[in-house]
Amino acid sequence: MKKTFTFIMAFIILISFIPHVYAIESPPQIVGPTAVLMDFTTGQVLYDKNMHQKMYPASTTKILTAIIAIEKGKLNDVVTVNDDVKNIDGNSIYLVPGEKLTLEQLLYAMLLESANDAAIAVADHIGGSVQAFADMMNKKAKEIGANDSHFVNPNGLPDNNHYSTPYDMALIARYAMGNATFRKIVSTIHYQILPTNKFDKPRDLWISNRLIKPSSFHYDGADGVKTGYTIAANQVFVGSATRNGHRLISVIMGDEGTNIWSDTINLLDYGFNNYTLVNPLEKDSIVTYADVGEVKFKLPLIAKDSFYYAVPKGEENNIKSSITLDNNIKAPIKKGTVLGKIDFTFDGKSIGSVQLVADESVYKNYLGTYYNSNRTTIIKDYGTIRSYIELILGLFAILVSVVLWRRKRAKNRFIFIK
Repeated sequence: MKKTFTFIMAFIILISFIPHVYAIESPPQIVGPTAVLMDFTTGQVLYDKNMHQKMYPASTTKILTAIIAIEKGKLNDVVTVNDDVKNIDGNSIYLVPGEKLTLEQLLYAMLLESANDAAIAVADHIGGSVQAFADMMNKKAKEIGANDSHFVNPNGLPDNNHYSTPYDMALIARYAMGNATFRKIVSTIHYQILPTNKFDKPRDLWISNRLIKPSSFHYDGADGVKTGYTIAANQVFVGSATRNGHRLISVIMGDEGTNIWSDTINLLDYGFNNYTLVNPLEKDSIVTYADVGEVKFKLPLIAKDSFYYAVPKGEENNIKSSITLDNNIKAPIKKGTVLGKIDFTFDGKSIGSVQLVADESVYKNYLGTYYNSNRTTIIKDYGTIRSYIELILGLFAILVSVVLWRRKRAKNRFIFIK
């Protein structure tokens, strides 16, 4: 009995030393024809199903409309509604020409209730007209990197020339979710617009995102982004969820019925269950020291940016790094000067790099003394000082020689011959 107990305890101890091995799940089976799962922090694609296929974005278009309005306008701007809000198809808050609302109120109407007339009012206010605003949308999309998209209106109503891709919409959502005002709006469940000069009742706005509001599809950590539907586009949804500081962006376009929600949940679960976001380098952290000049003045080099990467769980230690510094670094050096880089690899493949910059300025005076901007570190270059001394002694020797030569010459000039 005692031997059996000893054997069991030894076995348990041995088991405890075996490292935990994570098995990556098979990618989910998405019903929708196109989809993508993107890491918010890094932009890495963690799942792809025809992510570059052109599709109708429907009301997810309003993500781009909203972020342009937030960047170009002010939330307390008073917007006077134009005549072109009349006879707009689809969702509406029934704006009246001449009605006055704030830009903030219109943004909530657009992103929560998906009001198409609110999007028109926003476009008129920010761009001057729908056409001019569409030009702004296309310019902004290109700046973000959404190169396979083209927009002709601010609300996503069907048009053959109004299209995007899951990948492009993920890029646009990733950009928009970087804005605190946008994040606040798309995660709000209820908002009320008080009576206006043309509408004598309050308007209650409720979020359409079933991942956020209480529903059978509620998802822990969901914090965005936007629903969309037209007959031409079918169901479209751009989602966002954050767990333990790790945010994922999901996009599904062309789905049917409630599949849009179950597909999104499967996508997000796949990302959170199988990937972890690692941060091997923080911005402004000291990475190494560079030798400056012959005296090897130790100059601290810091990371210009942070570095993040999403890796399969269990492979966090497979990220490696190597440092490359400029050759023959000499003073003077200004703080912030790029003097090298740190490269990162994962399983032997390059995954990015971060520049290394001087954490302080370094100067060298004419006597060869090195010092930093705070004069907390001072190093004398005795080689330079010795060179100066040798130069001075050499000049002094030359001067003495010249003086003696001139005296001798002057003495010879006054010798009289008898």
